[in-house]
Amino acid sequence: MENTTIIERITAKKVFKGSKIKVMITTVTNTSIGYDIIDTENPDYVISDVENVIAPELVGYPASNQDFIDSLICNVSVDDTRTTMGVSISVARAAANSMDIPLFKHLGGALITELPIVGCSLLSDKEDNKLIAIPMADSIGEIVVIYDKILNKLSEVYEIKNMHGEFVCKDVFNEINTFKSIVENVKEEEDVEILVGGKVTRYDERINELDYLECDELIEFDGFLCVDGVYEESDFSKINPYEMGTITEMYYYINYILEKGVYPAIFGNNSSFSHIGVGFKVPFLRADIGSNVLNELWNIERSLSNPNVRRF
Repeated sequence: MENTTIIERITAKKVFKGSKIKVMITTVTNTSIGYDIIDTENPDYVISDVENVIAPELVGYPASNQDFIDSLICNVSVDDTRTTMGVSISVARAAANSMDIPLFKHLGGALITELPIVGCSLLSDKEDNKLIAIPMADSIGEIVVIYDKILNKLSEVYEIKNMHGEFVCKDVFNEINTFKSIVENVKEEEDVEILVGGKVTRYDERINELDYLECDELIEFDGFLCVDGVYEESDFSKINPYEMGTITEMYYYINYILEKGVYPAIFGNNSSFSHIGVGFKVPFLRADIGSNVLNELWNIERSLSNPNVRRF
């Protein structure tokens, strides 16, 4: 027990990040610190749940035993999965920091080399319909360059960006051909396959021009289909980590999706999701272009000796 990383305290406080008041959950051990920042409508409730309900159950136990820590978290009387996942991630980060290794190696092991494809929405409208570019490149660095080129070309057509880094238009369905043309130009310049996708809140027959589609329920679509829930008729199943409860629960859910012959896709803008995606060998991450997810994956790639981007 001499070298065990013991949880000494877990705290929560309000922080102002991304134009909102959020909650930072911090785990302090005898050798390290880890944290996670969560978005919530009731910061005061979250702080109370973390410090008065969850923390007393975890203090004194080893941070490195993620499965055991998560089992304790599951037994507390806190129903908000954002709060419990935030604690779970902060403990995992503290454990990784205590061993001076990145989070993805703590979760997936030292031999991890595979990286996920990243899809980012680049154009949206007021109904929250979005157009997405998915570069099927050989490296994260190449994906970054491709996004940079697409964004530069989009800036010649559209003027306004929202807080997520997406350009804004009146109706994305009317812009599909323009968007595809821009992507096609970059595709030819870089000699890389780039899928064009969409996230839709209403049906429009023009979605059949896309390669990839996100929607809430199953529909007939010839390309890659991503929906909520696990259906053999779809290609991808959406995963919002903050709906899972803990890292361990998320791990088992990812394996369940894979057993059904469907690809898991992690949705979210927390840089920790880059590490979770790599550690759990998730093939596809969906994030805002303005988030830190893509840059964190780039950092991970540069830390690996023989990185390899997965295909689907």
